[in-house]
Amino acid sequence: MTASRRRWWSLGIAGLTLAAQNGVLMAFGALYLPLLADFPQGRGQVAGVQSMLSLLGGLGSPLVGLILDRLGPRRLFQGGALLAALGLATASLVQSLPALFFTYGIVAGLGLAALGSPPNMVVAAQWFPGGRGRAIALADLGTALGAFLLVPLTQLLILTIGWRGALLVLSALLLVLVVPANAFQRVPPATPDSPRLPAARGSLREATRAPAFRWLVLLRFVSGIGFHLVNVHVIAFAVGTGIPALRAAAALGAVSLVSLAGRMTVGWLADRIGREITLTLSYGSALVGLGFLFLLHATGRPGWLTLFVLAYGLAQGSGGIVSSAKAADLFAGPRFGTVFGWIALASGPGEAVGAWGGGAIFDLTGSYLAALGLSSGALITGILAIWMAGQARPREPRAVIS
Repeated sequence: MTASRRRWWSLGIAGLTLAAQNGVLMAFGALYLPLLADFPQGRGQVAGVQSMLSLLGGLGSPLVGLILDRLGPRRLFQGGALLAALGLATASLVQSLPALFFTYGIVAGLGLAALGSPPNMVVAAQWFPGGRGRAIALADLGTALGAFLLVPLTQLLILTIGWRGALLVLSALLLVLVVPANAFQRVPPATPDSPRLPAARGSLREATRAPAFRWLVLLRFVSGIGFHLVNVHVIAFAVGTGIPALRAAAALGAVSLVSLAGRMTVGWLADRIGREITLTLSYGSALVGLGFLFLLHATGRPGWLTLFVLAYGLAQGSGGIVSSAKAADLFAGPRFGTVFGWIALASGPGEAVGAWGGGAIFDLTGSYLAALGLSSGALITGILAIWMAGQARPREPRAVIS
């Protein structure tokens, strides 16, 4: 297989892996209400299961990056899929919330961390050094497609075979799709003309001293809060305004469908008008979408949910694309997987805060309005963070995929 075909093949495998990973991750939004019925300890505690999954996903990023650099993507992704499938299958049998925390949150969470955006985006960026924004966006289309397909599918499975059966189906999908596909996943071999940073700048120690590193960490953290809070709780929020559960789940899936166009646009713009302006426009669209949710709460009119899907969907995934491209601009090199793993670590705690915080705020106030305010503030902080990171000049000029 030629190098040109090899890179596109690798990009397709990354997209498939992200589709399965994010579809399973986002399916918790459909599982949330059925889990509350079986485990009535409160929305905050049940949402804490997803927080645990997200937290471990982020905290595991440095280890994932190290394994990627040392063992390669094939072993990393196949091992992660097997572990996640084991966790989901075991979670379908549990009878207590602590057991659900361990199986779904910890075991499945560690497996899904190995399949997530950071390692797949590192692979994509390495195959396309001249057009990182678009390459990362192309792989990230899988993230949107997976949520679009698996969230409504999970809701239908819950209605027919229950949430336990739905978890078994999700486990099986990881085994039959992700494990065999990643038998062919590779990173490009090093060549004499491969782009490299000087050794000092390529090291993790030197990277962590750069102000841009810390701003990118902040961007990942607040993006995790802002988007994951909404993704976990928007179905419950919509049902609370009178929207039927299946329609609310379809709306969350539609967000991912709209984000297919949004992700491609973000990748294209990031390579042409810059990372900072692109993220500002994208997060601005997300903030408009959150405004439509406030109007849905105030009026109960389902048309506002449709407008939310359009505005918010265009921004879904943009933070990961832009931050990955910016990190590659600054830190690409032989240890980029390790460096980016430490940047991506912040996503897990942010997503954990978002998932838990949305439920906890509802338990405290009886409403999601304050939680939406928290999400809005997090996105505004993300805009500030990318501009501060942008003060560091990229190592090489941007170009498009040839």
